[in-house]
Amino acid sequence: MTKSFKTIWIVGASAGIGAAVVEKFQNHPTNADQKIIISARNEDALNKLAAGNPNIKPMPLDITDADTVTKTVASIEDEFGLPDLVVLAAGVYAPMNVKDFSASTIKDHIDTNYLGNVNCLEPLLTKMRARKSGEIAVVASVAGYRGLPNAGAYGPTKAALINLCETLHAELEGSGVLLRVINPGFVKTRLTEKNDFEMPYLQTPEQAADFIYDGLCKNDKFEIAFPPPFVRQLKIARLLPYRIYFKLMRKMVTK
Repeated sequence: MTKSFKTIWIVGASAGIGAAVVEKFQNHPTNADQKIIISARNEDALNKLAAGNPNIKPMPLDITDADTVTKTVASIEDEFGLPDLVVLAAGVYAPMNVKDFSASTIKDHIDTNYLGNVNCLEPLLTKMRARKSGEIAVVASVAGYRGLPNAGAYGPTKAALINLCETLHAELEGSGVLLRVINPGFVKTRLTEKNDFEMPYLQTPEQAADFIYDGLCKNDKFEIAFPPPFVRQLKIARLLPYRIYFKLMRKMVTK
Protein backbone atom coordinates (compact mmCIF):
# COMPACT_ATOMS: atom_id res chain seq x y z
CA MET A 1 0.00 0.00 0.00
CA THR A 2 1.52 3.30 -1.13
CA LYS A 3 -0.74 6.33 -1.12
CA SER A 4 -0.43 9.33 -3.39
CA PHE A 5 -1.37 12.83 -2.24
CA LYS A 6 -1.87 15.53 -4.85
CA THR A 7 -2.06 18.47 -2.46
CA ILE A 8 -0.40 18.54 0.97
CA TRP A 9 -0.53 21.25 3.62
CA ILE A 10 2.13 21.13 6.33
CA VAL A 11 1.72 23.51 9.27
CA GLY A 12 4.74 24.19 11.46
CA ALA A 13 7.02 23.75 8.48
CA SER A 14 9.67 26.36 9.22
CA ALA A 15 11.96 24.12 11.30
CA GLY A 16 12.36 20.80 13.07
CA ILE A 17 10.04 17.92 12.28
CA GLY A 18 7.77 19.98 10.03
CA ALA A 19 10.60 21.15 7.78
CA ALA A 20 12.05 17.63 7.60
CA VAL A 21 8.66 16.24 6.54
CA VAL A 22 8.44 18.87 3.79
CA GLU A 23 11.87 17.84 2.48
CA LYS A 24 10.91 14.16 2.67
CA PHE A 25 7.87 14.68 0.47
CA GLN A 26 9.83 17.01 -1.80
CA ASN A 27 12.54 14.39 -2.36
CA HIS A 28 10.13 11.45 -2.70
CA PRO A 29 7.10 12.81 -4.56
CA THR A 30 4.42 10.24 -5.36
CA ASN A 31 2.96 12.53 -8.00
CA ALA A 32 4.86 14.75 -10.42
CA ASP A 33 2.25 17.49 -9.98
CA GLN A 34 2.23 17.28 -6.19
CA LYS A 35 1.78 20.65 -4.47
CA ILE A 36 3.03 21.26 -0.94
CA ILE A 37 1.71 24.29 0.93
CA ILE A 38 3.88 25.18 3.91
CA SER A 39 2.86 27.37 6.83
CA ALA A 40 4.45 28.75 9.99
CA ARG A 41 4.98 32.14 11.61
CA ASN A 42 8.55 32.48 10.30
CA GLU A 43 8.06 33.73 6.73
CA ASP A 44 11.79 33.95 5.99
CA ALA A 45 12.32 30.31 6.90
CA LEU A 46 9.38 29.27 4.73
CA ASN A 47 10.72 31.19 1.74
CA LYS A 48 14.15 29.61 2.20
CA LEU A 49 12.62 26.13 2.30
CA ALA A 50 10.60 26.79 -0.85
CA ALA A 51 13.38 28.51 -2.80
CA GLY A 52 13.79 27.10 -6.28
CA ASN A 53 10.87 24.68 -6.04
CA PRO A 54 7.71 25.81 -7.82
CA ASN A 55 5.74 22.96 -6.24
CA ILE A 56 6.17 24.39 -2.74
CA LYS A 57 3.98 27.34 -1.80
CA PRO A 58 4.74 29.32 1.40
CA MET A 59 1.72 30.69 3.24
CA PRO A 60 2.76 32.32 6.56
CA LEU A 61 0.31 31.67 9.38
CA ASP A 62 -0.12 32.11 13.12
CA ILE A 63 -2.41 29.25 14.14
CA THR A 64 -3.40 31.02 17.37
CA ASP A 65 -5.45 33.46 15.24
CA ALA A 66 -8.61 31.52 14.39
CA ASP A 67 -9.91 34.03 11.83
CA THR A 68 -6.61 34.01 9.94
CA VAL A 69 -6.58 30.21 9.94
CA THR A 70 -10.06 30.10 8.42
CA LYS A 71 -9.06 32.63 5.74
CA THR A 72 -5.88 30.68 4.96
CA VAL A 73 -7.78 27.42 4.51
CA ALA A 74 -10.18 29.23 2.15
CA SER A 75 -7.24 30.69 0.19
CA ILE A 76 -5.60 27.28 -0.15
CA GLU A 77 -8.88 25.78 -1.35
CA ASP A 78 -9.38 28.57 -3.91
CA GLU A 79 -5.85 28.28 -5.33
CA PHE A 80 -5.06 24.57 -5.06
CA GLY A 81 -8.23 22.83 -3.98
CA LEU A 82 -8.81 21.39 -0.53
CA PRO A 83 -5.69 19.45 0.53
CA ASP A 84 -5.69 15.65 0.38
CA LEU A 85 -3.35 15.53 3.38
CA VAL A 86 -2.78 18.01 6.20
CA VAL A 87 0.03 17.59 8.76
CA LEU A 88 -0.39 19.81 11.82
CA ALA A 89 3.11 19.99 13.31
CA ALA A 90 3.22 23.48 14.86
CA GLY A 91 4.04 23.65 18.54
CA VAL A 92 5.97 25.28 21.35
CA TYR A 93 7.92 23.75 24.21
CA ALA A 94 9.49 25.05 27.39
CA PRO A 95 10.52 22.80 30.28
CA MET A 96 8.77 23.81 33.49
CA ASN A 97 9.77 22.54 36.91
CA VAL A 98 7.37 22.99 39.82
CA LYS A 99 9.58 25.75 41.26
CA ASP A 100 8.97 27.70 38.03
CA PHE A 101 5.27 26.87 37.81
CA SER A 102 3.66 29.56 35.66
CA ALA A 103 0.09 30.04 34.49
CA SER A 104 1.40 32.26 31.70
CA THR A 105 3.74 29.54 30.42
CA ILE A 106 0.93 27.01 30.50
CA LYS A 107 -1.40 29.38 28.64
CA ASP A 108 1.20 29.88 25.90
CA HIS A 109 1.37 26.13 25.39
CA ILE A 110 -2.41 25.71 25.38
CA ASP A 111 -2.89 28.57 22.90
CA THR A 112 -0.48 27.07 20.36
CA ASN A 113 -0.26 23.34 20.99
CA TYR A 114 -3.93 22.69 21.66
CA LEU A 115 -6.15 25.58 20.58
CA GLY A 116 -3.94 26.32 17.57
CA ASN A 117 -4.58 22.81 16.30
CA VAL A 118 -8.28 23.15 17.10
CA ASN A 119 -8.37 26.36 15.05
CA CYS A 120 -7.04 24.39 12.08
CA LEU A 121 -9.28 21.39 12.60
CA GLU A 122 -12.55 23.34 12.62
CA PRO A 123 -12.53 24.51 8.97
CA LEU A 124 -10.70 21.42 7.72
CA LEU A 125 -13.15 18.95 9.25
CA THR A 126 -16.13 20.89 7.97
CA LYS A 127 -14.79 21.00 4.41
CA MET A 128 -13.37 17.46 4.31
CA ARG A 129 -16.57 15.97 5.70
CA ALA A 130 -18.56 17.80 3.03
CA ARG A 131 -16.18 16.45 0.36
CA LYS A 132 -16.18 13.02 2.05
CA SER A 133 -12.43 12.60 1.74
CA GLY A 134 -9.14 13.79 3.20
CA GLU A 135 -6.51 12.94 5.77
CA ILE A 136 -5.32 14.94 8.77
CA ALA A 137 -2.33 14.00 10.93
CA VAL A 138 -1.87 15.85 14.23
CA VAL A 139 1.57 15.88 15.83
CA ALA A 140 1.26 15.26 19.57
CA SER A 141 4.00 13.50 21.57
CA VAL A 142 4.77 10.46 23.68
CA ALA A 143 4.96 13.05 26.47
CA GLY A 144 1.17 12.98 26.36
CA TYR A 145 1.00 9.33 27.43
CA ARG A 146 1.46 10.08 31.13
CA GLY A 147 2.70 12.88 33.40
CA LEU A 148 6.46 13.42 33.15
CA PRO A 149 8.80 15.59 35.26
CA ASN A 150 9.48 19.09 33.90
CA ALA A 151 6.68 18.74 31.33
CA GLY A 152 3.90 20.44 33.27
CA ALA A 153 3.23 22.96 30.50
CA TYR A 154 3.92 20.79 27.45
CA GLY A 155 2.71 17.31 28.40
CA PRO A 156 -0.93 18.20 29.21
CA THR A 157 -1.40 19.87 25.81
CA LYS A 158 -0.14 16.74 24.07
CA ALA A 159 -2.34 14.53 26.24
CA ALA A 160 -5.30 16.71 25.25
CA LEU A 161 -4.41 16.36 21.56
CA ILE A 162 -4.19 12.56 21.83
CA ASN A 163 -7.57 12.45 23.57
CA LEU A 164 -9.12 14.76 20.97
CA CYS A 165 -7.72 12.71 18.09
CA GLU A 166 -9.05 9.48 19.61
CA THR A 167 -12.50 11.05 19.89
CA LEU A 168 -12.52 12.46 16.36
CA HIS A 169 -11.07 9.33 14.78
CA ALA A 170 -13.93 7.27 16.17
CA GLU A 171 -16.58 9.82 15.21
CA LEU A 172 -15.22 10.19 11.66
CA GLU A 173 -15.45 6.49 10.87
CA GLY A 174 -17.38 6.01 7.63
CA SER A 175 -17.15 9.71 6.70
CA GLY A 176 -14.29 9.30 4.23
CA VAL A 177 -12.07 11.47 6.44
CA LEU A 178 -9.12 9.88 8.25
CA LEU A 179 -7.71 11.63 11.30
CA ARG A 180 -4.53 10.30 12.91
CA VAL A 181 -2.09 11.20 15.63
CA ILE A 182 1.71 11.33 15.40
CA ASN A 183 3.54 10.72 18.68
CA PRO A 184 7.31 11.32 18.38
CA GLY A 185 9.83 10.63 21.09
CA PHE A 186 12.76 13.00 21.63
CA VAL A 187 13.84 14.74 18.42
CA LYS A 188 16.90 16.99 18.23
CA THR A 189 15.50 20.48 17.50
CA ARG A 190 15.89 24.02 18.79
CA LEU A 191 13.09 23.20 21.25
CA THR A 192 14.65 20.11 22.82
CA GLU A 193 17.97 21.94 23.09
CA LYS A 194 16.38 23.58 26.16
CA ASN A 195 16.50 20.27 28.03
CA ASP A 196 19.27 19.81 30.58
CA PHE A 197 18.90 16.04 30.89
CA GLU A 198 19.90 13.07 28.78
CA MET A 199 17.19 12.31 26.24
CA PRO A 200 16.82 8.58 25.54
CA TYR A 201 16.59 7.42 21.93
CA LEU A 202 17.23 10.95 20.65
CA GLN A 203 16.59 11.20 16.91
CA THR A 204 17.31 13.69 14.18
CA PRO A 205 14.41 15.46 12.42
CA GLU A 206 15.26 13.45 9.32
CA GLN A 207 14.86 10.17 11.18
CA ALA A 208 11.53 11.38 12.54
CA ALA A 209 10.44 12.37 9.03
CA ASP A 210 11.22 8.87 7.76
CA PHE A 211 8.84 7.35 10.33
CA ILE A 212 6.15 9.93 9.58
CA TYR A 213 6.42 9.60 5.79
CA ASP A 214 6.20 5.81 5.93
CA GLY A 215 3.26 5.96 8.32
CA LEU A 216 1.35 8.47 6.21
CA CYS A 217 1.98 6.82 2.86
CA LYS A 218 2.01 3.10 3.64
CA ASN A 219 -0.85 2.46 6.07
CA ASP A 220 -3.98 3.87 7.70
CA LYS A 221 -3.10 3.14 11.32
CA PHE A 222 -4.44 5.65 13.84
CA GLU A 223 -1.13 6.23 15.62
CA ILE A 224 2.29 6.86 14.12
CA ALA A 225 4.63 6.58 17.12
CA PHE A 226 8.40 6.29 17.25
CA PRO A 227 11.07 5.23 17.97
CA PRO A 228 9.54 1.79 18.63
CA PRO A 229 11.68 0.77 21.67
CA PHE A 230 10.93 4.03 23.50
CA VAL A 231 7.23 3.87 22.63
CA ARG A 232 6.99 0.31 23.97
CA GLN A 233 8.62 1.33 27.26
CA LEU A 234 6.31 4.31 27.74
CA LYS A 235 3.20 2.30 26.89
CA ILE A 236 4.18 -0.25 29.50
CA ALA A 237 4.68 2.64 31.95
CA ARG A 238 1.07 3.71 31.31
CA LEU A 239 -0.06 0.40 32.80
CA LEU A 240 1.90 0.72 36.02
CA PRO A 241 0.05 1.52 39.26
CA TYR A 242 0.76 4.99 40.66
CA ARG A 243 2.91 3.67 43.51
CA ILE A 244 5.41 2.11 41.12
CA TYR A 245 5.12 4.82 38.46
CA PHE A 246 5.85 7.68 40.88
CA LYS A 247 8.80 5.78 42.30
CA LEU A 248 10.30 5.65 38.81
CA MET A 249 9.47 9.29 38.10
CA ARG A 250 11.13 10.50 41.31
CA LYS A 251 14.45 9.32 39.90
CA MET A 252 13.95 11.71 36.98
CA VAL A 253 13.02 14.80 39.00
CA THR A 254 15.53 17.64 38.89
CA LYS A 255 15.77 19.24 42.32
